[in-house]
Amino acid sequence: MTPMLEQYVEWKDAYPDCLLFFRMGDFYEMFFDDAEIASSVLDIALTSRSKENEYKIPMAGVPYHSVDSYLGRLISAGYRVAICEQITEPDGKGLLEREVTRVVTPGTWLPENSDDGGKIAACLFDGKSTAVALLEPAGGALRAGTFSNEGGAAVMSAFMPDEILLRRGQRELFEKNCPGLASRGVIVTECEKGYFAVEQGAAWLCRKWGIASLSAMGLDDRDLAAGAAAAAVKYLEETQFSNADNISSLTPMLPKENLVLDQSTQVNLELADKGQATLFWVLNRCRTPMGRRALKEWITSPLQDLDEISRRQDMIETLAGDGRLRAGLAELLSRCRDMGKSLSRLTLKMGLPYDVQSVGVTLGVVPEIVSLVSDYPALARIVPQCDTSELAALLRAAVADNVPRFVRDGGVIRSGFDAELDEWRDKAAHSSEWLARFEESERERTGIKNLKAGVNKVFGYYIEIPKASASKAPMDYVRKQTLVGAERFITEELKRFEHDMFRAEGEILAIEERIYARLVGEVLGHSSEIQLTANFISALDVLLSLAAVASERGYTRPTLDMSKDFIVKNARHPVIEVTLGKNPFTPNDFNFSAENGRRIALITGPNMAGKSTYLRTAALIAIMAHMGSFVPAESAKIGLIDRVFTRIGARDELARGQSTFMVEMVETANILRHATDRSLVILDEVGRGTSTYDGLSIAWSVVEFLQGQEHAQPRVLFATHYHELTQLADLLPGIVNLSMGVDESAGRIVFLHKIIEAPSDRSYGIEVARLAGVPSAVLRRSQELLAQFEEKAEARNENVKNSSQNQLTLFDVRQEAILEELAACDPNNMTPLAALELVMRLRGESRKVLGFK
Repeated sequence: MTPMLEQYVEWKDAYPDCLLFFRMGDFYEMFFDDAEIASSVLDIALTSRSKENEYKIPMAGVPYHSVDSYLGRLISAGYRVAICEQITEPDGKGLLEREVTRVVTPGTWLPENSDDGGKIAACLFDGKSTAVALLEPAGGALRAGTFSNEGGAAVMSAFMPDEILLRRGQRELFEKNCPGLASRGVIVTECEKGYFAVEQGAAWLCRKWGIASLSAMGLDDRDLAAGAAAAAVKYLEETQFSNADNISSLTPMLPKENLVLDQSTQVNLELADKGQATLFWVLNRCRTPMGRRALKEWITSPLQDLDEISRRQDMIETLAGDGRLRAGLAELLSRCRDMGKSLSRLTLKMGLPYDVQSVGVTLGVVPEIVSLVSDYPALARIVPQCDTSELAALLRAAVADNVPRFVRDGGVIRSGFDAELDEWRDKAAHSSEWLARFEESERERTGIKNLKAGVNKVFGYYIEIPKASASKAPMDYVRKQTLVGAERFITEELKRFEHDMFRAEGEILAIEERIYARLVGEVLGHSSEIQLTANFISALDVLLSLAAVASERGYTRPTLDMSKDFIVKNARHPVIEVTLGKNPFTPNDFNFSAENGRRIALITGPNMAGKSTYLRTAALIAIMAHMGSFVPAESAKIGLIDRVFTRIGARDELARGQSTFMVEMVETANILRHATDRSLVILDEVGRGTSTYDGLSIAWSVVEFLQGQEHAQPRVLFATHYHELTQLADLLPGIVNLSMGVDESAGRIVFLHKIIEAPSDRSYGIEVARLAGVPSAVLRRSQELLAQFEEKAEARNENVKNSSQNQLTLFDVRQEAILEELAACDPNNMTPLAALELVMRLRGESRKVLGFK
């Protein structure tokens, strides 16, 4: 154990739950188990500190200048990383001092070259309620509120955090109240109880923000959410070893403020996943990373405030109707950078010269943006009431156009900003001219024509003379270095020049570092104003993006009110419409209203005919309308919705030990427990993951439940292949049968993708198989078997009704019991007498079921 390794172990012991990145020159090194983990996850070489097996210590390293890419991979794999930096300069006299300067976790991760960043959720339970704080370090946004246990779980699921903070000892409550999040493998960090102390946390936040009470921000100092909010900010500050001054306010979250889209719904509807064919992909015309982050937030956390929705619609209407305004704003916004994230990085001591430049460049564009929108009342209301012109002017004058990655590389400060810096730069810039003049004069003085003057990074400035002429060197030449074919000398004059040049390099770096530190201080001193301005730019960018898409694709302004209607004419799926390109999309209508009494639609019809598209269209239009966006329809009138629930598609989650059917049932159970009068429920093929009769009975019961609950009567779209369910429209009020139109003329099947008000009589599965290219022999046999199965089903179910509710009995449970008992017996291990007794008993029961005397 060398002194350096002892230092490593000391810091590793202080952060045992982290991989330790130990700075050694131009690399971050890892040793022992950390090296083996990093080598495996990062696919980098695993070496050793010693060649002798007895003393081998595993070692791996990554270059410091590209550390972000390696950190990102480790964070994605679920690891925490402690960054241990050198805090003293090497002087050759002993061990460098090192200390951990930040801890990178999934929630605090702010990559340099990415739009995204980590997200932290802090939750606190008191038995009856769940307090939730949601923090996005990249944008400096902090939201907090107290909900019911179910509501808190839904809010956190919708936020999709990268890291969840819990008070120590509350993991069991978390797993009980938030089973979905607990089972998805989100990183959970337990903090000491003091982190979550409510009144102390509120007082700490008030001191941090210079206010008397959190009531000034709309949150009571004794609200459980104050403890969660304080925990989130404290955790960020303590892991980053800095004050999170970019987080300058708190936005209260109210239980009825946002339309809740839990994680399953976001995944099922493909709202904001990376890649194409998502709602985000269609709506994203944003010019800035700040705008793209805000658009994702608007999509995944739509509004329930009718007034705020209307204000957003007014602004989009203004922008959509003025092409010149859109073009002007687009040009200005394209000049803006990720100022919000740069402010966060500077605040958390991760900032680089580019971040300071980003703030200056963006603030320089703001006056032009404000001037352009001020003439439009709908847009003028979101202009921030703060002045950053002096800071913008300072940064514009001080920061160079092309800045290096690090300050020590030089060239961060613009020429002409500081006279002393310019003077030293001028000396350094003319060094080559002086050296050339010196060389010429020494040639003349010594008569040595092949004399050269030069500089070496290691040995400094020198005069070089070939060995054949070395004897002609004057007496004032002092030998400095001997080479194979030459001797190098130095003179007093050259030594003075060398001193000046080396001093110039040091002075230039010192002055630049001093000015840069002052600029960073000025930026951080205006954190609140910069954050407000960043929020303004991001909101305007989203509004412009939504307006551009609305104008291009012919979207219309929906009407939202407090009714329970869902009336949409000629609705189009926003994503599929784009992916179809020039091919037309067939629009469809939705018609739930108090006038017609319809609340549940049973949708039957062929595979591939568009049932799932129809369902998703309803959900996406509802979400877009609550965002404040225009929608792809001829007209739309939508009663306010509190949650969109979806159960779509077949997928398993084997890593969580859940089969396809289990996932389906978990999501269905969540819907049945939490749907309200104002929910929109989308169900696709419930019950298809198990046997026919099991699935049919579950699907039937689900529809009955959603129809019959007096306290919770959501709007429901239920697509199914169980045609038996279509009878429910005649048995229960509020249910309507819809199906996908099919044209069977000319001896072929054509799917019309059009909804008609009638049940479908069959699923056309074999026709779809034919279109897919299944061999004709399989298709012929399928037709034969289908005819047999349908004949048996008709004979079994004919004229059998439920006596209590006058409903069709789908199958006789007693028959199933007989078949199950028969299937479970083992003839090879039964005596003849036992087998005979079984046959006699099953025969008797079968005769009773079939009605024989």
